[in-house]
Amino acid sequence: MQRSSRLGLLAGFLSAFSFALSVATPAAADPPRMEVQAVERTGSMPKGVSLSPDGLHAYVTNFGELNHKNVMVYDAKTLALTDTINVPGTVVESVLSPDGATLYASNFRRGSVQFIDLATKTVTHELKTGENPKVLALSADGKTLFAANWSSNSVAQIDTEKAEIVRTMNVGRQPRGMAIATNGTLYVANFWGESIDVFTGTGAAAGTDPVRTRTRTCKVPRHLALSPDEQTLYVSCLTASQLVAYDVTTMKVTHRAQIGRAPKSISVSADGRYVYSADYGESRSVTAVDTTDFTARIFPVPGMDRGSGVVVYPDGKHALVTGWYDSHLYLVGFQGTGGDPEEAAKKTRGWIHRAYTEDHGE
Repeated sequence: MQRSSRLGLLAGFLSAFSFALSVATPAAADPPRMEVQAVERTGSMPKGVSLSPDGLHAYVTNFGELNHKNVMVYDAKTLALTDTINVPGTVVESVLSPDGATLYASNFRRGSVQFIDLATKTVTHELKTGENPKVLALSADGKTLFAANWSSNSVAQIDTEKAEIVRTMNVGRQPRGMAIATNGTLYVANFWGESIDVFTGTGAAAGTDPVRTRTRTCKVPRHLALSPDEQTLYVSCLTASQLVAYDVTTMKVTHRAQIGRAPKSISVSADGRYVYSADYGESRSVTAVDTTDFTARIFPVPGMDRGSGVVVYPDGKHALVTGWYDSHLYLVGFQGTGGDPEEAAKKTRGWIHRAYTEDHGE
């Protein structure tokens, strides 16, 4: 009888404890469901997309266009095409100056970075940086620009006020993604080098080399982004289809999230809550990762053939993504947060996908 009573009390205690635990630590929930809220045609092979500092304009770089239609400008709310910029060569990626007056563009064919005055739509400076520059990273004050030279295995550091190259730093194989902290620490992802190079002292005078340390990472680290507090470095691991978070102090992995297939570019919301990825693989998706619990919402984007560039809006609820082979710009957002999903669906319903074939998404 006593044994039975003790067992009954124990069962009651465990039940109460389990209930209390479930209330104190609610189950993780995926990020909100997403939808396409607008879609618009781009030029051939849209590589990257950037938002103006005021969030009103989107700039798409069309890698498949030579000498014309390299950059297209869109209304960031409606995706209406508002302007086209023609520059010599083949543009890969772009980044805007803090005042929104200058667009810096990497030119793959010409081995250069071009300074484009947006008021006149003309190139005011062009600097030879190395072979096949791709990703650009700009310091918060807009004074220092870095260009990752894909075929030179180097990164060029540029003084934007003087329009001069300060130094060229050697890195690993095929540098691509980069992120720059406010203290001048530069992070470089070596695409075929399975590593991240970290440079400190980039603010030193010319002739003084920054200090480099190297961290082993996933097989194909493609893109990098820092959290707003600069305590976490996010990496898109292309072949593993993962978003990996590193503590920047120790460069140790703190979290991993399984996301859409072959993630290319990533972008972090202003409040640090969400990290979005453009997924190049057969999932044909955009993924939103909630950094509070590292749950992921993988959203196959209707009509999109290979996600390439991505940028998140200031509210964290919307993002722009480019479709590499279908040549379109998509505005995706959490369901019920705006746009015209029905009209977007009408546009994409009749599109025919190419058969999926494997490629590296460099």
